Amino acid sequence: CSSLVVMLNDDVYGRWKSLVPFLYDWFANTPTSWPSLCVRWGDVVESNEYKTKQRLFLTEQVDDATTSSGRAVPNTIVVCQAEILKPRVAPAEAMIFDEFAKSPVLKKERTLAHPGEVNRMRCVPGREHVLVTHTDAPELFVYDTNAAGMGKAAQVKRGDGSSYTAPACALRGHTENAEYALAISACGTRIASGGKDSRVLIWDMRDVESAAVRERHKGGDASTSAAAVVGGGLSKAELEKHPNVWSRLEFKGHTDTIEDVVFNPHSAHELCSVGDDRNVLFWDARTNKEAGAAKLAHSDDIHAVGWSVHDAHVLVTGSKDTTVKVWDRRTLSDSSVRPMYEFDTHIDSVLCVDMNPAARGVFMTADEVGRINVFDYTKVGAEQTAEQSIAGPPQLIFQHCGHRGTVWDIAWNPYDPWTVASTSVGDNQNTLQLWRINDLIYRPEEECLEELMHHRDVICPRSKSDKSKKQRKEDDRAADEDMIREDTPTGNKEK
Repeated sequence: CSSLVVMLNDDVYGRWKSLVPFLYDWFANTPTSWPSLCVRWGDVVESNEYKTKQRLFLTEQVDDATTSSGRAVPNTIVVCQAEILKPRVAPAEAMIFDEFAKSPVLKKERTLAHPGEVNRMRCVPGREHVLVTHTDAPELFVYDTNAAGMGKAAQVKRGDGSSYTAPACALRGHTENAEYALAISACGTRIASGGKDSRVLIWDMRDVESAAVRERHKGGDASTSAAAVVGGGLSKAELEKHPNVWSRLEFKGHTDTIEDVVFNPHSAHELCSVGDDRNVLFWDARTNKEAGAAKLAHSDDIHAVGWSVHDAHVLVTGSKDTTVKVWDRRTLSDSSVRPMYEFDTHIDSVLCVDMNPAARGVFMTADEVGRINVFDYTKVGAEQTAEQSIAGPPQLIFQHCGHRGTVWDIAWNPYDPWTVASTSVGDNQNTLQLWRINDLIYRPEEECLEELMHHRDVICPRSKSDKSKKQRKEDDRAADEDMIREDTPTGNKEK
C-alpha cells in the first residue's frame, strides 16, 4: 500500500510521465473546464489505415455556476469527435504531453444542456448515439444525439432563465432519486436502473422508441417551461411536456440504496444489482423473481459490478472496503458466499469496474485516489521472478497513474481493443485521458521476446568492445576498403 500512496507524489508522477512512451501505444490528455463524472465511447465516424474518428460523450458538472448576468449555467453533455491513431502508428515523441494543455485529438461537435448534473450515462450498444442518463432525480432521460433539431430549436426555457435540451423521453417509476445504477442490455432492448428506493426497474426500449415517434407526430411545443426544480430532473409540469415511459418490471430485495446494476452480456433476461446493503442480487425477468444472491459479499458498501463477456458465470465487484472480488455465480448459495478471488491492491474506495470485451479474464477498476488497475484473473497464481513480484501480484498486469484526482468513470472502447477513456475530478485535477496499453505488456512473454529479437540491434546496439576479434578485423577491413574507394578518382577505377 505504501508504494501506491507515494504515486501521488510529484516526483513519482513525473517519472510516470517520462515512461508514457514506453507504457502506452497511444496516449492523449485533456484538462476539462468543469468536473466530468461520465465518459462514453460513441459510434465510429470514419476510419482509414492510420487513424479512426470516433464520437466521445463527456459530461460537465457546473456546480451551480452562473453567468455574469446571473443566469444559471446548465450542466451539459458534450458531443466530441476523437481522432484515435491505430495501433503502432503513434511516434513516441507524440506522447510526450503537457498536462495543462488540451490535446488536439479532441474536437467538440455540440453540447446538450441537461436538467441537472449527469451522474451516470450509458450508450445503447450498436446505436451509441442514443444515450440514457441518471441525475439527482427519480426519472431517467433518453437522448438521441443524431436526431434532427438537437440544436437551439430543442432548448426548453425555464422560469429562472436557464434552459435544457428536450429529451426524447423521460423514464418514470422510481419513487426516490436514482443516481448511479444504470445498465443497458447487450442487444439494446432493455434498460435497468436502481435507486435510493431500493428497487431495480426495467424499461423496454420498444416503448421508448414508440413514445419518441408519437411525440414527433404530435409536434408539441416544448419551448417554454415552468420554474426549474431544485437539484436535478424536471418538475411535474416540465415532465408533462415530454414523452413519459413507465417501467415494465420491478424487482424488490435490496434494503438500501442500489449503487450499480449490470445485465448478463448473453441474456437480456438476467441481471445483477449491488448496493449499500452489501448484497449481490441476481434477477430473472422471465420469472420476475430473485435468481440467486451473495449476501454480505463485502464488509462495506458495494459501488460497482461487472459481468464477464467471455465467462458467463463470472462477475466482479468493487467496494468501499477497497477490495475487488471475482465471483463464480455457480458456487453461490445461502450457505456459501466465497469469491473465486479477492484482490486488495487498491487503497481507497473502488468506484468503477469495467470488463474488457476483447480479452478473457481482463477487467479494470478505478478508485477514489486516482488509480486505475487492470487485472487478469486467469493469471492468479502464475509463477513470478523475484523482480516481477516487487511490481505486484501476477494478476495485476497494469496500473494507470495518470490521474491525480478521483476517477469517476472508465470505459473500454468497444470498437478498438485495449483502448480506454477515463475521467477524473479534483481540485485543479479535472482530466480526460484516452489511452491504449502497449501490447508488449499483456501479450505472452515468449511472443514478445521473439518479436523484440528481430529488433535487438536497434534496441540494444552493441559497442565495439562487445564484438569478437574476428568481427572487429572484418569491420576494419571493410572500413579501409571504403576509404580507398573514396580516395580513388572515378576515371582511374579500372586502372
